[in-house]
Amino acid sequence: MKNLKNKFIFSIIFLILFIIWFETYSFYSIRDTKSYITLTDWKWFIDEKELIIKEREVVSVWNIIKTVWDESIAVIEWWDSSITRLWWNTEVEIKENNISSNLSKIQISLNLIKWKTRNNLVSIFWKESYFKHYVNDIEAWVRWTTFEINKEKDYVYVENHEIKLINTKTSKEVTLSKEKPMKLSTFTLLELQEFLLKIKDKTWQEINKKMDKELISSLKDWLTKQLKENNPIDFILSIFFQKYSVLYDINAFKDIENVKNKINKLNDSDKKYIYDKVFSRYQSINFLTPEDENYDKKLYYKEILLATSYDEKNTESLIKNSLYDINDIVSSNNLSKLKDSIDFLVNNKDQIDKLNIDFNKYVDTSKIPDSLKDSMIKSLEPLKEIFKNTPDLENILNFWEKIKDKAWWLIDSIKQ
Repeated sequence: MKNLKNKFIFSIIFLILFIIWFETYSFYSIRDTKSYITLTDWKWFIDEKELIIKEREVVSVWNIIKTVWDESIAVIEWWDSSITRLWWNTEVEIKENNISSNLSKIQISLNLIKWKTRNNLVSIFWKESYFKHYVNDIEAWVRWTTFEINKEKDYVYVENHEIKLINTKTSKEVTLSKEKPMKLSTFTLLELQEFLLKIKDKTWQEINKKMDKELISSLKDWLTKQLKENNPIDFILSIFFQKYSVLYDINAFKDIENVKNKINKLNDSDKKYIYDKVFSRYQSINFLTPEDENYDKKLYYKEILLATSYDEKNTESLIKNSLYDINDIVSSNNLSKLKDSIDFLVNNKDQIDKLNIDFNKYVDTSKIPDSLKDSMIKSLEPLKEIFKNTPDLENILNFWEKIKDKAWWLIDSIKQ
C-alpha cells in the first residue's frame, strides 16, 4: 500500500513537472515569432527578387524592400501585430527586428530610403523596447503611436499620441504630439490646416483608414477567441501552486481586490512571474480604445501589472498610456468609460505619485465641448496630489467642472 501511495505521489509530481515543461516549450519554441511582408497590389521586391501578390514573405534584417508601379502597397506585419505600410515607389531597409516571444522586448528599426511609410504601433513599449524609424539624419523614436513619414515632401505627421525626433548630426531633440505636422529638415511645425489641404495625400489617408479598420477588426476577432479559451493545465497547476492560482484568477477576471490580496502574499520571484505572464497577455489587448467592449479587461490587466511592477519606467509607460486613453475619451465626447479610467488612476495613486507627470501634456482640455458644464471637482480630490507637478492645476479643475452633465456616475455620488 505504501509503495502504491509513493507511486501515486511520484506520478503527480511527474505530471506537474511535465505540464510546466510543456507550457514553457510551447510558449518559447512552437510560437512563430517571425515578421512578414505582404503585397496587396501590383509589384514589389525584396533584395531585387520580385515576389507574388498576396503571398507572405519573411522579413529579415538588412532586407531592402521596394514597391514599384502606381498604387502598389506593401504591408510589413511585425510579430507584435504592429504594421508598417509602404506605398508605391517606396524603399526601406530593415535595420533591426528583434522581438521576444512574450513581447517584453520589441526592438524594431528601419530606414526610409525613398518616398513614404505609415506606421501603426499596437503594443506598449517597455524600457528596453523601441521602434526607430530613420530618414536622412533624423531618427524617430516611437513608443505608442500612429504616424506617417514622407521623405520627398519632407514631413512627419503624428495621428495619435507622440513621437520623439532626434537629429543624429546636431543631437537636437523635439517631441511631436498629435496633429502637429513637422518639416523634417528644419524641425519646424507646419500649419495644420494648410498641411491637411495642400500637402497631405488624401488618397493615401483614405487607404490607411480602410486598412486600419481591417487591422483592428482582425485583432478584435483574435482577441475574442483568446478571451474565451480556458486552458485546463492552468487549473491543474492552480491546485498545487499559489502563483498559478493567482494566474488562474486573473485569466477568469475575478474580483480585482481579492486577486491583489493574493498577490501581496507572494514572494518577489512569484510576483515577477505573474508580471511577465500578464504583460504578455496585456500586449494582445493594448490596442483597444475606450469605446471597445473589452476595455474594462485592459484596465484589469493594468491593475495587475501595477500591483506586480518591479520597474518604474514600465509603470510610467502604463500611466501615460492610461492618460492617452482619457484624452481619447474627452476628444470623442464619449464618456461611458471615463469613470473606469479615472478610478484606475485613483486606485493606483501611490504608484503614480512617485512619477513626475504633467496631466495637461497628455489630456487636451481644449477638446472639451462647451455643452459639458457644471462640477466634477469632487472626483478630482484624490488626483490633486497625483498631479501636483502640473504647471497649471487650475486647468484641471476647470476640466472637471465642464463635464459633470454627462457623468451620471458622479452625479449619483454627489447626491448621496
